[in-house]
Amino acid sequence: MKQQKLNLYYDTEADILELIIGEPSSCIFEEIGDDLFEARDEKTNELKGYKIFNLSKRKKQEWIKSVKISLPANVSIG
Repeated sequence: MKQQKLNLYYDTEADILELIIGEPSSCIFEEIGDDLFEARDEKTNELKGYKIFNLSKRKKQEWIKSVKISLPANVSIG
């Protein structure tokens, strides 16, 4: 399995958490839960990430259970 970067971005004004797997690309978003969207590459259908809206209004455990990411993943926080 190819190791990829996992980028996390949180917009405090919009209250949106974005998880981006690998390099960004043009994606199609599909709602897979309440305010939870999955991003897939337009051409390859490869999973590219997630967007979680209204994050601060969710219970911490609720959104953690909703997002599953295959490992290994290279996570860098900066």
